Amino acid sequence: MLSWSRPDPLTRDLVHLINAKRHDHGDTDAAIDTLQAFLEQGREYDLLTVLAALDEDMAEWLFDLLAEASCSVILDGPTDAPLSYAIMAALELPLQVNLSHPLKLKIDPVATADLLHRHLRLSAETVVRVESRLLTDSTLEPFSLQGLNDHLGSVADSQRTTSIAARLYPPVESTAFLFFELIGMPDSGLPDALEDRHRRALLEGLVEQCPELALAPDMLEAPVYAAYAMFDAQNAVRLHRLADETAAVWRDLNPLVRARTIVHLHTQCGNGVYMPVWTDLFDPELPEDHGPVWSSPDVWVFTADLPIEWPGEMLTNRLLAEGCTRFENHIIEAPEN
Repeated sequence: MLSWSRPDPLTRDLVHLINAKRHDHGDTDAAIDTLQAFLEQGREYDLLTVLAALDEDMAEWLFDLLAEASCSVILDGPTDAPLSYAIMAALELPLQVNLSHPLKLKIDPVATADLLHRHLRLSAETVVRVESRLLTDSTLEPFSLQGLNDHLGSVADSQRTTSIAARLYPPVESTAFLFFELIGMPDSGLPDALEDRHRRALLEGLVEQCPELALAPDMLEAPVYAAYAMFDAQNAVRLHRLADETAAVWRDLNPLVRARTIVHLHTQCGNGVYMPVWTDLFDPELPEDHGPVWSSPDVWVFTADLPIEWPGEMLTNRLLAEGCTRFENHIIEAPEN
């Protein structure tokens, strides 16, 4: 008989909050407490495994809570005082095409805090603390939700804090990330929209400080929890690496094999916010039971706000640039879809 161990109390709490959501009587505060407890115990991977197993709507709901849990903490204060929060947020900013090396991406934290306070229309009691450099996607790639939560906790405790990233790495896409903390927010939400005049003024003020930014105000959106920026950055890095690896293998094939190779690009949808992307190279002259001449490892990307076409489109464009014209994009759907 197979042995079975009872789930630990925290896992049972996670099951309860998911079931409560399914029956429309969930407690958001209790759910965030549970998710923060997972992060504090170093069990982020357990949460990501659950996310991958949920249906798409439930997974997006849970990730929204997970982003808030990792990027917000309740500040200590008198028991009779209204609750206030510390929140770590991010803005995605457009970069110039031709960047000099080494990267500077420096901004004035005091002037930027004033810009954010004014153009995000924050409450007077909110203190803004800004990272003194803009981050890149390849810089954010090794980060974790637990790391974000730990960093925010040290800021909220008024501890001496260092920069969130020790060094910058060249970006793989034309995007930079402004990370900042909002201390003393009356609730844990972020502004959900930016008026055009505030969007333009905010970006103009940042470009004046950092010439490596591009003045493209239409690309500036409302701030998000830093967790979203982290996952967007990791997506870009992972998919570019997969594209580079596939193109390199295709280029190294024997010219006769390369001329007849068919590239299968696989993306999966319908399984929640984590989606595997992989690539197979097939030689149609080989027998069917031979399988692909090469298969990439799975790359997992976060898809809550990601168009399903994007991974395949990126890989296809990269292969076209290498001269490969025989490929197919396969979208693998979950059985319920």
